[in-house]
Amino acid sequence: VNRHDSIITKQMLMNMIGVAAYEVGLMIFLLLDYEWIPDLQDHHSDPMTGPKSRHYTMLFNIFVLMQVFNEYNARFLRGEWQIWRGLNNNRLYLFISIGTMLLQIIMVQVAAPVLTFALKIHPAGLSWRQWLICLGFGAGTLVVQQILNRCRLLIMMLV
Repeated sequence: VNRHDSIITKQMLMNMIGVAAYEVGLMIFLLLDYEWIPDLQDHHSDPMTGPKSRHYTMLFNIFVLMQVFNEYNARFLRGEWQIWRGLNNNRLYLFISIGTMLLQIIMVQVAAPVLTFALKIHPAGLSWRQWLICLGFGAGTLVVQQILNRCRLLIMMLV
């Protein structure tokens, strides 16, 4: 082991920068352009954006889901394609991952009336259409990682 080598490989650095660019870029886009999102106002008195709005609740939810899906990417650090490989052999990992997802659903949907003051989320939670949008953007980290893996492979072939 060479003690002067970096603990972060080139692949890891590319993964971190690429996924961070996707996540930050997406969050800025969704923060500024939200008119297209369905069901933002349940009642005319609901805030369209800002604390306790469904808009901000979606931003919170998407951020958490991106981290949950990125946990699957982080299982392999050398550009592997089959991120699901061996998942059935790691029950603790599955328990933690599924538990995190269930806690997120409970926080946003069930406990929202209580947590609205602490987390500033909408007291009624999100609609099913908003959940689909959140899951789609969260799972986007899986796609971004595969694109990064392909780019790294192309770079290695050219060098």
